[in-house]
Amino acid sequence: MYDVPRISGLSTIGELVMFKFNRGFNWRNSEAHLLLLSKFLNGQEIDYFTKLGNWEQALNEAPQKAIERFVGEGMLEIADLETIVSYKYKVSELKSLLKQRGLAASGTKDELVKRILQADETGMSKLTVGIKLLTCTQTGREIAQQYLDSEKEKHLQVEKQVIGYIVKRMFKEASLAVAEYEAGQVFARGMGVDWKHYNPNRDIQILQNIYENKPQILNKLDDSKLDSLRLGAAMMLLWGTNKATKWIPADFETGLSMDTDVAARMLLFNAQSIVTLKEFKEMGIEYVEVLGVPDSCESCKEIAGKIYRLSEVPTLPNPNCTHEMGCRCVYLARVNQEK
Repeated sequence: MYDVPRISGLSTIGELVMFKFNRGFNWRNSEAHLLLLSKFLNGQEIDYFTKLGNWEQALNEAPQKAIERFVGEGMLEIADLETIVSYKYKVSELKSLLKQRGLAASGTKDELVKRILQADETGMSKLTVGIKLLTCTQTGREIAQQYLDSEKEKHLQVEKQVIGYIVKRMFKEASLAVAEYEAGQVFARGMGVDWKHYNPNRDIQILQNIYENKPQILNKLDDSKLDSLRLGAAMMLLWGTNKATKWIPADFETGLSMDTDVAARMLLFNAQSIVTLKEFKEMGIEYVEVLGVPDSCESCKEIAGKIYRLSEVPTLPNPNCTHEMGCRCVYLARVNQEK
């Protein structure tokens, strides 16, 4: 048996149910509250969200108050041992624990958890002492999952809209459609980005370069494949991800030594590099250093760590790069030619 955890001084489920809530507030109309509820689908520590300041601003109330309301209305309950074990241990750790007990270590995570509890419930109880979790009740789970499904559908619809804009080369509209979506999120993507007043100019320049330029590192890629790759690179830029395969046909193959995601990143990287050099020129920057990464290929190491005149700086991505992840060198503005 587990002690009922205390939430803001309330010590039993009975006390939580009797807690006086603000009846005039319908949290089901609040995306922040629905998102918070969804965080408990697989179990979550009771005080986790009370430590994160951004939740209070999103909820317009302390997160512990919202959590207390969820418990009082039967949306959350104390998690059972199975949920706690699944929460605490990774698959690899569960397999190790099973092997220590001479048990089979194959199957899904749920199967591993059930197997180890069937064999050693007492031992696992001792290993998880002190972990206090809340999890969704059946009703809470249905509401939370409906919210997540709705959000997923909303995202897919915006993606389709953005793809339509990109195909028509309506780059401003594509960028602003993403900005409008992000502005409506409980927690917007990107630190300090004002999505409600987003300036799409840089996105437009990069998108234009994605469609107007072909980096040397992709010289062997035929034009039909390049078109598919361009859409993926454009979506990578707008959605802030490093994966493009989601927006590229499943049977697409580059025919190069790099995979689809790497090739798309090289296309995007090239467009971003062109815009960066243009910005440096407009700022009056005369010298540029090329920075590499510790595991750069030998060709990239040859150009990295050196300072060049802006007019003489090597093209990025490095067309001679041989690394499986592609060229990851970047430009750094310098005030003079000395290090």
